[in-house]
Amino acid sequence: MSEAIATIKTLVSSLRSDFVDAFDSREKLHLLKPKTKLKDSTPAAELIKLSQIIKAQTTKIGIISHPAKFHANLDAAGKELKEFSNTIFFLVSLVPLFYQGKFPKYFIDLLDSNILGLLNGVSGFCDDLDQLVSSHNAMNSSDITPGPSTQDEDDSSGSTRLLSVGKIWASCDLLNDIGTNGNLGLLNKRIQISAKLVTDTLNELEEWLVEPHVETDDPFGIGSGSEDEENELEDEDNDAGLGESVPPGLIGYVQKWQNKLKMIRLLLSSFSKSIASNDYKGKEPSAQQLDKLNDLHALIVEETDELISTTFMAGQDFDADDDEIIELASNLNTTVRQMVQIIKNLNKSDEKKGKWIQVWDTKYFS
Repeated sequence: MSEAIATIKTLVSSLRSDFVDAFDSREKLHLLKPKTKLKDSTPAAELIKLSQIIKAQTTKIGIISHPAKFHANLDAAGKELKEFSNTIFFLVSLVPLFYQGKFPKYFIDLLDSNILGLLNGVSGFCDDLDQLVSSHNAMNSSDITPGPSTQDEDDSSGSTRLLSVGKIWASCDLLNDIGTNGNLGLLNKRIQISAKLVTDTLNELEEWLVEPHVETDDPFGIGSGSEDEENELEDEDNDAGLGESVPPGLIGYVQKWQNKLKMIRLLLSSFSKSIASNDYKGKEPSAQQLDKLNDLHALIVEETDELISTTFMAGQDFDADDDEIIELASNLNTTVRQMVQIIKNLNKSDEKKGKWIQVWDTKYFS
């Protein structure tokens, strides 16, 4: 066995034992103790840098480890693999710096998931390199001079090699995105999704108000009636226009919540804009506040859907004073109020920038 091959085998073994096997779960990642001290930098900035370096190094090793090139470039492969291993070490050493209470759970969850995804790609990379080393040793033991591989061999080994390279690339891109967006940027992306979901609900209300109607006993059309019965019902509906009349108060209640949902959408979109405009730069919310905001905007969407669907499903039995309707509306308003209060707290040191939330609060709850 040549010295270069022995070096590659040792590096692959170390990658597998020191990183892949050692950190195969979130729990094991969180056992890491912070030993790295950053000077004139931040964990997020280093995450961006390391993810870009690992992607570039993976590309180089991927090229060198092509079956047609590997056997003639053992020294170069060993050198690149050594640098790759060192960068993985720096990345793993960086991870516990994110566990010091300054980053919210949604950030940590994404980070953990993509670190594990990257290590999964590294595991596949190690398997590919093991196969190349075994192939090299087999050729040497048979006194076969390494030469160009066949098309079938290139296609077979190349497909698995590109798969592991692709996994590492994807994880690096996502880690770069996490570092670039940071706490607020990641939250902003999620709030924007919630704002779009509220918009979807608003569109449904607007369509309904154009042609108000009540839900039937079988709103999803899964009844077991015969075709003749269905045709007869359709004829009756056509004769009656829209079938059963809309209960008194339903249209007014839907219009009321149409206006409130417009305000809720405005709350989400305005907060999103304030995040994007760096209003909180230098006074970033605490991890606890960010996690609470992340929970609240998602809960607003969930409770909105529940209120609106329950309202429509009540059909002829709709009653704005029904205990369930009142409770659902109260829950939604409570959640909105909690989100508003956190936003107020974040802006209490800057009255000018916080004026919009004061105005919104007064208008929504008046």
